[in-house]
Amino acid sequence: MEELLQLGIKAVPVTIWGDEVIIGFNPKELARVFKLNSEVSQVSPPAMIEKYETVLVAAGRAARQLPDEYLGWSCPERKRTLGQFTFHIFDRPDRALNAYETGHYNLDDRGRHAEDVLDKVGFEEIAVYGEDVLSRVKHGLTGPAQMDLEKVLETYMGRKTTAELMDLALGHSVHHLKQLYEYMSQAGMEPVDKLEDADFQGVAVPTELF
Repeated sequence: MEELLQLGIKAVPVTIWGDEVIIGFNPKELARVFKLNSEVSQVSPPAMIEKYETVLVAAGRAARQLPDEYLGWSCPERKRTLGQFTFHIFDRPDRALNAYETGHYNLDDRGRHAEDVLDKVGFEEIAVYGEDVLSRVKHGLTGPAQMDLEKVLETYMGRKTTAELMDLALGHSVHHLKQLYEYMSQAGMEPVDKLEDADFQGVAVPTELF
């Protein structure tokens, strides 16, 4: 990390290849830099709504399974408590929606604390927050107030269209939900109605869990 900081890079994951620097898991840019032949597809708005609903509802279901005594549980491989980690699953799409309004998606948007957003931090409150985020995602992707998905936003990963940022946020939530399932397993809990790989089909996520 010290080497990255010397290069002025403050976010991980990051891929450095020659003069190219790719911040975050960005399938489109990775395919370009490494000249991959496979086309990186982007989820269409109707499919995106469906996937967001599937993933965020499942994340809320998992959150409601967690006893509040696990709020401060330290997540292996992640420098976050389980409470903060679960909140982050929902907060990334929220910050993508916010970026559409402000035109910017900053590095600070990645690490908002649940305590700064929620009046009370518990897994039930986090699940309710997730329901609100899902409602606003669906409102933004459909109806008379639908977002302009071609609008270009300034982000810490470079210039992205709204569609790209919403797609990346969806993949981020999928990846972290998979990790949440693993954390629950490590804590001796079996997720109720756990999503399977088929439920995530069509959403680009890293192949490695951690």
